Amino acid sequence: MTEIRLVAAEEMEAAVRGSDAVFRDAEQTSMGIAFPAVFSAAFSQSFGAYEEGKLVSFMGLVPADLRIGAARVPMFSIGSVFTLPAFRGHGYAGDLLQAAKAHIRASGGVLVYISGERSLYMRNQCHLFGAINRYTIGPEHGEQLLQAGAGFAIRELSLTDWLHVAELAAARLVAYEQSVRELAELIASEAYASCLKLRHRTLVATQGGRMVAFAVVATPDARGSGRTPFAVEWAGAADALAALFGNAVVAYGLPQLDVPVAWHEQALIEALSSVPSTACRNLGTIYVADAERLFALLEPYWHANTASALPRIRTLADHRYGLTAADGQTFELDSEALVSLLFDPMPSLPDAQAARAALHDLFPVPLPYAGGLNYV
Repeated sequence: MTEIRLVAAEEMEAAVRGSDAVFRDAEQTSMGIAFPAVFSAAFSQSFGAYEEGKLVSFMGLVPADLRIGAARVPMFSIGSVFTLPAFRGHGYAGDLLQAAKAHIRASGGVLVYISGERSLYMRNQCHLFGAINRYTIGPEHGEQLLQAGAGFAIRELSLTDWLHVAELAAARLVAYEQSVRELAELIASEAYASCLKLRHRTLVATQGGRMVAFAVVATPDARGSGRTPFAVEWAGAADALAALFGNAVVAYGLPQLDVPVAWHEQALIEALSSVPSTACRNLGTIYVADAERLFALLEPYWHANTASALPRIRTLADHRYGLTAADGQTFELDSEALVSLLFDPMPSLPDAQAARAALHDLFPVPLPYAGGLNYV
């Protein structure tokens, strides 16, 4: 009989072995190294499907807090989902997802980042979201950005930099909450980069002896990955960041560097305005686990940005929501329209468009890029 439950601390090694067998080859670090929080015996948040005591399917679950202006939003990330080849086709992943959803709600989580876009997620109220400008910095633009930032001294991270890096990271208006130790460990883990056989390098920019920006970039090593190098995470002054990205291209001899910039990072978008870009979505999908609590938690963010009275939301049957504006207008949204209203700069769904027109000073709500250091 199938058993769906949290993976016990002593069972995490089996989960790592299964994940490595599915996702890794001999050139890659273990999933246990790249995603330590997924397999953490201290957290023990991940779920497994068991047949006769054997772990046959797994869903990684990691809790975190998002900082959105003055608001703090508890969330989870789902990833490292696998089923052993001999046990596929039995619906384990769907059962794990339902168990994970219940666990997230019981834990107080209100949002969930999911690394995948499979139909499994899309038919279970997980939706594409947000907007990203993906800048492609080649050698020519790299030189231009570097020259424009000639007033900054750029070097690689040193061991005396961690407190300064953490201070810059903590000053971001929209980001994961990260302690000094978490930042160091996340950079060392190379989560998303390791999936693409790339390695992290961390650059810092100083001016007048003071650190003003840092950037983590994923670059090739001796394995010769054919994947495009990319910027993983950053913080600090936008003009200094542009210089850091240009320096990475020039100093490391990169054919190009992709920089995914969320729509709300307007200063950085302006600093990179000379660089070609393409519009895309945030990475993966998102699930709203508790709409009422999410709206309550966002109140400090909204109060700091608008004097408007706030709307009320209630959960209806069949994954639908009733939204009431302060002037009494009411809107009924399905889960996809709710996500679009919340997080898309330009909603495409009619229901979301109608609600946005009435509540334009409250939405969209900014979110950090899902492919950064906290990627699962």
